[in-house]
Amino acid sequence: MGLVSTLLAMAGCDRVATGELQAGQSTVADMKLKMGEPAGVYRDGDKEVWEYPLGPEGARTYMMTVNAQGTLEKIDQVLVEANFKRIQPGMTITEVRRILGRNSKEQSFGMTPNELTHKYKFNANNEDQYFDVTYTAEGRVKEVGYDTFSLQKGSSR
Repeated sequence: MGLVSTLLAMAGCDRVATGELQAGQSTVADMKLKMGEPAGVYRDGDKEVWEYPLGPEGARTYMMTVNAQGTLEKIDQVLVEANFKRIQPGMTITEVRRILGRNSKEQSFGMTPNELTHKYKFNANNEDQYFDVTYTAEGRVKEVGYDTFSLQKGSSR
C-alpha cells in the first residue's frame, strides 16, 4: 500500500469526500467495494437509499440513492441543519432514522427512565456538536435540541 493509501486508511477514509464515489458514474458494486455493506437500505419508489454512517461516532452520515439500474444517483450528507429542522414532535424512531441515519449514542436519565435520547454527532463551523432527539416511552419524538456540553467535558454518556 502506498503512503497516501495508508494515511487515508488510518484516518478512516471518507470515500465520498475523496471523490472515489460519484453520482451518475459509480455502481452498486463500486459502493460495496469502497464503503462495504450499508447500515440500512430503504425503498423509495423504484429506487433504494443506502445508509452509510462514518465511524463509530463520525460526524458524517451519507444517504446514497441508487436507481433501478444499480447506478448511484445521488449522495446526501444528512447530518445538517436543514435535516435537523425536519425532525418534529410525534415522529417515530423509524421516521427519524430515515432522515438522519443511525444515532451516535443513546442516553437515558434516572429522573425520566421511560424516555430515551438519541445523539447525532455532527460538525458545524469546524466544531463537533450533538443534535439530540428525545423519545417518549411510546417511541415518538418528544423534543430535540443541541448538546455541546458532553463534548466539552469529554463525557462518554
